Amino acid sequence: MKSLSTALRSLLVFALTAFITSPAFAEQWPITGKIDLSSGFGDYRPGHFHGGVDIRTGGVEGWGVVAPTDGYIWRVKMSYSGYGKGLYMKGYDGQIYVFGHLSRLVDKIRTPVRAAQFSKQKYSVDIYFPKDSIPVKAGELIAQSGQSGLGAPHLHFEKRSADNVPLNPLGSGFSLDDQTRPVFQRISFQVVDEASLFDDGSRQFYYNLSSTGPGLYKLDTLVYFNQPFGILLDCYDQMRPGGMWQAIPDLKLFIDGKEVYRSVFESLDFETTASVNLEFDYHEAVNDRKRVRRLFHIEGNQMSGSTSRQESGGSFGLTGNETVGRHRAKIVGKDTFGNESLLEFDFLWGNALGIFSLDSSAKVTADTTLFHFTAADGWQTMGLDSVVVVLNRGNQWGPVTGHRTDLDSSGHLYCWVPGRLIDRSLLRLVGFAGKNGVILEPPFNGIMEGAKPNFKFKHEIVEDGLMVTIDAVVKFGYSPRIELYYKDTLLGIEHPRIFTMKKFIGLIPPRPEYHRIDRMEVSLSSDTSSYTKTFDSLLILRVGSDANEEIAFDDQMSITFKSENFYKPRFVELRKQSIMRKALLHIDSDLYEIFPEVFLCRSDFKMEYRFRSGGKFNSHGGICWLDNEKDKWVWLDNEFVDNRLTSLSEGGGSFATVIDYEPPTVSRLNIFNGKTYRNPNQPIRFIAEDSLSGIKDDQNILVKLDGDWQIVDYDPETGRCYCEPSKPLTQGKHHLAIVITDRAGNVNEQYLNFYVKTNTGTRGKR
Repeated sequence: MKSLSTALRSLLVFALTAFITSPAFAEQWPITGKIDLSSGFGDYRPGHFHGGVDIRTGGVEGWGVVAPTDGYIWRVKMSYSGYGKGLYMKGYDGQIYVFGHLSRLVDKIRTPVRAAQFSKQKYSVDIYFPKDSIPVKAGELIAQSGQSGLGAPHLHFEKRSADNVPLNPLGSGFSLDDQTRPVFQRISFQVVDEASLFDDGSRQFYYNLSSTGPGLYKLDTLVYFNQPFGILLDCYDQMRPGGMWQAIPDLKLFIDGKEVYRSVFESLDFETTASVNLEFDYHEAVNDRKRVRRLFHIEGNQMSGSTSRQESGGSFGLTGNETVGRHRAKIVGKDTFGNESLLEFDFLWGNALGIFSLDSSAKVTADTTLFHFTAADGWQTMGLDSVVVVLNRGNQWGPVTGHRTDLDSSGHLYCWVPGRLIDRSLLRLVGFAGKNGVILEPPFNGIMEGAKPNFKFKHEIVEDGLMVTIDAVVKFGYSPRIELYYKDTLLGIEHPRIFTMKKFIGLIPPRPEYHRIDRMEVSLSSDTSSYTKTFDSLLILRVGSDANEEIAFDDQMSITFKSENFYKPRFVELRKQSIMRKALLHIDSDLYEIFPEVFLCRSDFKMEYRFRSGGKFNSHGGICWLDNEKDKWVWLDNEFVDNRLTSLSEGGGSFATVIDYEPPTVSRLNIFNGKTYRNPNQPIRFIAEDSLSGIKDDQNILVKLDGDWQIVDYDPETGRCYCEPSKPLTQGKHHLAIVITDRAGNVNEQYLNFYVKTNTGTRGKR
């Protein structure tokens, strides 16, 4: 935290004194001048919604913060994390106002706060003041902005109702000159049933959107669906052109003229704030794309502003009543000040079996086959221009030379396909609707049995289940088969979808019968006696259904999964790898891996590590997560009891128990041993850092002057420490003690003596 110079602070106080003598407003922004926001109400934050707005302060500290209305100081919460120096006031209008990341409080607030800190000898205090014990008037200076807690310099500002519910300040009395429409960038479609896949083998895909005018957008592709799906929108709002991106406060989805889903950020409930991981696309958010909003309901989302008037919760295709054919979707995004953007597009809806059902096939000549199909009801609304037959060659689909199709008005399709081995060829129908609509039908021909093709397969745990991909080296199509086992017991048989004769993909949902999987057998035939390939080094678990289940990696590391840790049952996979030269790397354990590396939890799950022997440095160990991007260990919040470490994790990745032998460092200390200073209020500044376990809280930073405990401001992101003496220093010798302790218990102690000498004589005396 930076300290303002005396001259600059005096200038700010003078300017603000001039301001507060002007007539007070009923409600006004807490910073004077033009308001520019860096974050908005409802923005994504890890694990919670942003409960206020962030006001930019030009990258510097020290802006004057004033009371928005008449009221009194209600609460001050001081912390090294979160809001840092947090100030709460209650207005006589019945509302609560919150100011975060402050650098300094005015004296009438600061004095009782410091008294409480000295009394408890703790920096972190949470103090509630009696009503009207510290009254403030609208426009009165109450603090200065800063960067305490987390984040760069800015002011976090909230307005809450009388019962402490965060309200959108922009919709409850705080206005801006905002004439900028929301921006739509991409649209996403996600399968919402148990195990279906799109035609690219995914459960979700994106399309870029085109702008056709101010606030108007279009989707250039006419998308065809035959599986239930939901819509997501990559979008943001701005207070001004070129301004920072924020969440759009009001999004509506209409299908065929009916509102099916609405997401509104007017107020937020602390009890349901974890729903941010469901309201936004979690996997996009953790990859720093915090803008993708979900426009359909999924299990666990309790945010009151997300509502649907449909039984399907905003998804399309779940009820079974949807008509085959063309449908119209519309998304309206509106900011608090009425600026609006619109996306309209058509999509085509079929069914899982395809638009055209194969009735029969017959040889017309030795090298030509006639296929008969019947179209589903509603096919006329598809606007089909043509239907063709395509042939698979390897991983590619291409035209069949010499084929002919005829679609009559009654919906009967006749296809003449030449080819000597056409009965063994993989064929499918492709329909074309306009210049940008393509309908891919399932393969209808050419599935072989009883062969022993060469193939390989791989598996991956995804959010919705176990994805198995088979790659084959074959000349014809085959019927894939997956058998799942646990302890030699067959649990079930799954049949992946055929994408090409060389590519088969299946999504296996976490059904109850798949509670444990330790072996997988794959073949390209429904014949159980055919050639198979086996993967038997597996430990795939279905978690989230048992109230309390402990899973052991080995005799040292275990994980406890509870049903409350997850929104719904899911798969995770556990693996273990040996680590060579552990002592050289300061590692006690093997490498424990949990897949997928990123997955959504409702709450953190417990990990426990048991040391085999009672080494004296065991208490300096901690379960760590490996940050692959930065190639460094991240120390989790560990507890050491009875030669065991316990910690919590919010997801997967690679873990190991690492021993921290290194103490923290203290650098750039501005007080030197034996030096004399002329300022009796000489501040103390230094940098405290730790390379592994880190500095946890205010109990890990101790500064004493002449044996008296001192208040230390600490910025965990930069390591900067700042301390003002609790009282003016007398002339003469003084003793400074700095003790920094990391989470592992390593200590750095700095002790020195310095002198204070003030100018008390008369200058110029003769």
